[in-house]
Amino acid sequence: MNECKLILEIKNDEVLVRSENTDMTELAVMCGAIEQIMGLAAFRRGVSLDDIKSNMLDIHLEAMQTLTEQIIREGGEKK
Repeated sequence: MNECKLILEIKNDEVLVRSENTDMTELAVMCGAIEQIMGLAAFRRGVSLDDIKSNMLDIHLEAMQTLTEQIIREGGEKK
């Protein structure tokens, strides 16, 4: 893995993303770390592990739906 940086910012109800030296591997590792942080925070607030996993899956599926819609808007899937 490369040394890299990912900056997420919410401004005017939009998520702004900046990154340096990231490829799929680094982004996947950072995404996993963020998911673990979210899950642990929920668990510490009393949410059951099953509910956490279900909610995280819902977040993932919604993100993939948004990705699908973006790809369609931009002219379809590349092969």
